[in-house]
Amino acid sequence: MEANYFDHFDIPVSFTPDEADLRKKYLAFSKQHHPDFSAGDDAEYEQALLKTSLNNQAYKTLSDSFERIRYTLEILGETVSHDDKLPPDFLMEMMDWNERIMEVGMGEEPDRLVVLTKDFETLESSFDESLNKTLKAFESSGDKALLQEIKKSYLQRKYLLRLRDSINKFARL
Repeated sequence: MEANYFDHFDIPVSFTPDEADLRKKYLAFSKQHHPDFSAGDDAEYEQALLKTSLNNQAYKTLSDSFERIRYTLEILGETVSHDDKLPPDFLMEMMDWNERIMEVGMGEEPDRLVVLTKDFETLESSFDESLNKTLKAFESSGDKALLQEIKKSYLQRKYLLRLRDSINKFARL
C-alpha cells in the first residue's frame, strides 16, 4: 500500500484520530522540515518545500472532519463519486428544505430566517449525532458493512453543507 496522510503522521487510519496528537505531529514535522532551515542548497530547499507542502496538505485534510471522512473512505476502498445515489426520501426532504430556503430568501420577514436557521441547526445536529455514532461503531468493530452507511452519510452531509451555504447567503443580505 502506498504511503498516505495517516502514514505521514505515523497514526493509524481512522475516522476519528486523536486531533491533539495529529496537531503535535504536524507542528513537529513543520519545524523539522521548514524550508527556511535548509542549508542553502537549491535541491535541499526544493525537497523541504515539497515536504512542507505534503505536510500542510496532509494536515489540512486530516484536521477537517468532513474531508477526513472522504479521505478515509478512499483509503479503505470506498471511492466517493458524483455518481453515487442518495436515498429518494432524503432527496425529497432536501427539496422541501430548498423550497423553504427560497421562500425565506424572497421574503421580507427576518423572523422567518431565524426560525429556518434554528430548524436547520436542529437537523444538522441530529444528522451529525447519527453520523458520529456510525463512525464510532465502525472504529470499535471494524465492520466493513458500516462503510456504505458512512459513505451515504458523507454524501448527505455534503448536501446539507450546500444548503447551509444557501441559508448563510440569505443571512448576509
